[in-house]
Amino acid sequence: MRARAVALPAPRKATMSVVALAAAVVLLAWLLVATPAKAQAASVRLDGVRTTLTTNPATTTLLFGAGIIPMPVWPTPITLTTHAARYSFPVTGGAVNATTLAGNIRHSGGIVLVKRSGNAWTTLSLTRFTITISKHPHLSAIVNGGKRLSIAALDLSKAKIVRAAKHGRAFVSVSNVTVNLNATAVGAINATFGTSLAAPVDLGTANVLVRVAR
Repeated sequence: MRARAVALPAPRKATMSVVALAAAVVLLAWLLVATPAKAQAASVRLDGVRTTLTTNPATTTLLFGAGIIPMPVWPTPITLTTHAARYSFPVTGGAVNATTLAGNIRHSGGIVLVKRSGNAWTTLSLTRFTITISKHPHLSAIVNGGKRLSIAALDLSKAKIVRAAKHGRAFVSVSNVTVNLNATAVGAINATFGTSLAAPVDLGTANVLVRVAR
């Protein structure tokens, strides 16, 4: 099956609260403590583990009502909950700059939205997510196997950060991150499936677990 070509609007800038900036600073501080001094001069590398997204029940119901089914892209496992779904995207790498606080967390897998129309299927794929930590934290994806575009703003204002160590490895979890689909993603959904969603759309809540590389 082949996706229709979609004309995408320009990404809309997100805003970052003071609390969000503080959360990013706290996360960076912990990573620096857990990393040797040599690595602090450049960046802190990450090599695992996963980002879990639990979809907003209202948004899930809205998509299902329009005949749109969000399916996981390998190797993303999915768990169904009441009126929602939980996806787990494996972390493949990433790094945080120790000087500028800029950084990213890369993932494999993704989500493909599918809808059946007669004997044909219409699809919109969003894969290889990257979380970008900056003044405007956001989520980007490869859209329909083409360009990488910013598709969602990340709200860290209510995020909780926990540090842990296991078997000599350092881990950091950032939970309760709200994922809001921006005008680019919502425009692509509307153009592909003939819906009339208005941006932003609350996609759900993400919990990020990362492992500091040796």
